[in-house]
Amino acid sequence: MEFGLYLRSFLTDRTRPLHEQIDDVVEICHVARDAGFSTVTMPQHWVSHPTTWPQPFSVLARLAPETGDMKLMTGIVLLPLHNPLQMAEDVATLDQISKGRFVFGVGIGYRENELEAVGATRKDRVPRMVESIEIMKQLWTGEEIDYEGKYWQIRGAKMGFPCYQEPHPPIWIACQSDGAVRRSARIADACYLAPQVGFDDVSTLIGAYKDERASKGLDGGRVTISRGVAFGTDRASAIAEATAAAEASYRMYSTWNMQEDTMVKINIDEGAKVDGWAIAGNGDDCIEGFAKLAEQGVDYVGATFYNIPKGLDARREYLQAFADNVIKKMS
Repeated sequence: MEFGLYLRSFLTDRTRPLHEQIDDVVEICHVARDAGFSTVTMPQHWVSHPTTWPQPFSVLARLAPETGDMKLMTGIVLLPLHNPLQMAEDVATLDQISKGRFVFGVGIGYRENELEAVGATRKDRVPRMVESIEIMKQLWTGEEIDYEGKYWQIRGAKMGFPCYQEPHPPIWIACQSDGAVRRSARIADACYLAPQVGFDDVSTLIGAYKDERASKGLDGGRVTISRGVAFGTDRASAIAEATAAAEASYRMYSTWNMQEDTMVKINIDEGAKVDGWAIAGNGDDCIEGFAKLAEQGVDYVGATFYNIPKGLDARREYLQAFADNVIKKMS
């Protein structure tokens, strides 16, 4: 099993300049690189006050020379917000900068003010994303393309340079519904199950993904997942620490109207039990939790740490301890 590191958790201190925190993230990436993490990920939201969401392509480009052989992943770019020509070029540029270490993680988004800013609504999200992926895949062939869609009309477009990876970087689609996993099975390289999806629903979504791949005559595909993690000396204290940290996330997501009827239940309300969707405890507890996911076919976990300490040195020690007690023992 591979482990990714969600970097936004290290960029949330509103009392410090963002550039200082990014400098610290460089040091965090050095630890992750040497400790056995496979990937670093950066998410996206716009106009997110009072929370802080630095934009992913810029941060990942800064981290490219600091991360050795680690992959750089957008986790997640809200694809319906973007012009697909611009996005195709951004992806190819970062793939070239990183010499083929880029993973293109995408999702449809859900915040009204972000969608309204580009003249879109919730009902536009899926077809906008699908059209965008179709256009980008065509552009990445290096051929001149024409495209006539509902949202995008393109004439005589041809990129001036290719992606480093052939035919293009892996595309992972964030999923928290039956429709999303089936869509990812058809048009992407992996489904990426969202962090708030409860363990009780993980197997159902994986089953739908595998079923769709089989129905299209495809191989089993790749199942990946984002998970909250609280690593500590014992399970009870780790859960308590994660619960306290998760409360801020619950408040944020509740104001962003994330839950939709088509989704499985996502654990974003204050009554949600952390142990229903996060992995918590000491090294053995975490290994047990990750092993259960591996048994269901998950081969990558993007870890969002919910009880990281304050201070760069303490954070270095925390990640190293997790690597020593979990990653190395599962490798």
